[in-house]
Amino acid sequence: MSGRRREVNHDIDSMMNDILDALDVIKDKMPNGEIKSIQDKIENIESAQEDMHEDLRQIKKQLLDPEDGIVVRVNKNTEFRKRKEESEKTFQNIIDEHKELMSWKSTVTKILWILFTAVAGILVSIVFKSV
Repeated sequence: MSGRRREVNHDIDSMMNDILDALDVIKDKMPNGEIKSIQDKIENIESAQEDMHEDLRQIKKQLLDPEDGIVVRVNKNTEFRKRKEESEKTFQNIIDEHKELMSWKSTVTKILWILFTAVAGILVSIVFKSV
């Protein structure tokens, strides 16, 4: 029996040595540091991807917000610009009419001065002829 026990112990020791040798081979072939580094990099990529996803949500909200989004502001700005261009045309028409009225007023004023001077001259000549 003791021979058999030695044989079993020897077989177990042999198997344990084989297992330890296999583990040493696995350790040598498996770059544990590199695997940890790769895992860390993958976790960083996942975290960055989640951050980018959240950033995209915020950007989308800023762009498409129906009350105060950028699209709404651009549309309001475009509408304001169109109204300004239309009012600018109207304003230019009013300025042209004002220039025409000022020209007419100047002409009428000159004519009235000429008439006033003529009437005053006639009155003065009548007064001096009668004397």
